[in-house]
Amino acid sequence: MALDPLAPLDELPQTGTLVVAHGGEQVLLVRSDMGVFAIENRCSHAYQELSGGKVKKVFIFCPLHGVRFDMRNGCPAGDLTDKPIRAWHCEIVDGMVAVDLERRLDSGG
Repeated sequence: MALDPLAPLDELPQTGTLVVAHGGEQVLLVRSDMGVFAIENRCSHAYQELSGGKVKKVFIFCPLHGVRFDMRNGCPAGDLTDKPIRAWHCEIVDGMVAVDLERRLDSGG
């Protein structure tokens, strides 16, 4: 699989999220001051959707229990879980957020 354009960058709010269904996955596109990230839309602790969670630098916080995940590699911080979430390679191509679901950035890839 190659980079697939999923959404226009201007539809992704600054320090916000956008859920896109693609390739059988609920891909959460996240924009922060540090860039754009593509992660799975599910907390590995309580299986809560991460969409709408607080975004700060390279981290997203689960809205249910506040588990913090590094969006660069899916790694959690804290004691609630040690299981990373899936994170995928993404780029901005011609104003579109493009994601490669076969290029995993987390330790499971």
